[in-house]
Amino acid sequence: MHYANSYLEKPVVGDPNVVPKAEPVKVLRCMLNTGSDIYQGACKKRGSTLKEEYKNASGTCYMDPRDMAKLGVENWDHVLVTTDYGEVVVSAARSRDAPHEGTVFICKGPWANTVVSHETYCCSDPTYKGIHCTVEKTDREVLLMADLMRWVYKKYVDEEDDDVVENMESLGERPFYNGRKWEELENHEL
Repeated sequence: MHYANSYLEKPVVGDPNVVPKAEPVKVLRCMLNTGSDIYQGACKKRGSTLKEEYKNASGTCYMDPRDMAKLGVENWDHVLVTTDYGEVVVSAARSRDAPHEGTVFICKGPWANTVVSHETYCCSDPTYKGIHCTVEKTDREVLLMADLMRWVYKKYVDEEDDDVVENMESLGERPFYNGRKWEELENHEL
């Protein structure tokens, strides 16, 4: 079972099955808010940040059902969220907090960090809320955290590697130490 199914099974404000017909759009302009989430927090406490369940918890864009209808996306379709600061591919999911048309939510974490401003305005924290963004359907995959770090920050990439990072084999769910897979380390010594 997908972790977020438990989130989606929670009571929804209004009838979630009633979605008005919407004029389809290719790109939806929205306001992005990020914040903490109990499921994401549980994954972090379990130490599973490299695993699929953390990707599903943190790499999800919760949307109003009307906005999903406009884009023609269903739960767990992939969307590209773009801001002035970057872009990230995440899964789309119906928000149980709807209605909030025109506003999307991504949990604070590696996926959200790629699209929020690094500017802290002297308060030690970036701006996590009220960020203008666009959302569009995509065929690109949502990356595991290690793969996201490689894609965004060029971690775990050899300088002589001329392959496009997105085309490289996934790093998977195992830890990496100094650019080496756990299995490659002799006697698992750090």
